[in-house]
Amino acid sequence: MNQPPDDWVIVFRSTSEFEVDVVKAMLADSGINAEMINSHDHTFEGSNLTKEIGLYVHKNDLESAQKVIKAADVE
Repeated sequence: MNQPPDDWVIVFRSTSEFEVDVVKAMLADSGINAEMINSHDHTFEGSNLTKEIGLYVHKNDLESAQKVIKAADVE
């Protein structure tokens, strides 16, 4: 997924791909489908630019996803 569909919204952001993977797995365990979108341009891999990874869920799952993330105390 390079761009989120119109009915998907961001639920979590991080510069750590590992952290996003952990949150994605937690959501999956709760039956919530989530997709990562990495805004990092691989052209600049050698530079010190910070990459941000967004985790998106369907807008109908947003409230449930936020509760799962809050219960896990992930910031």
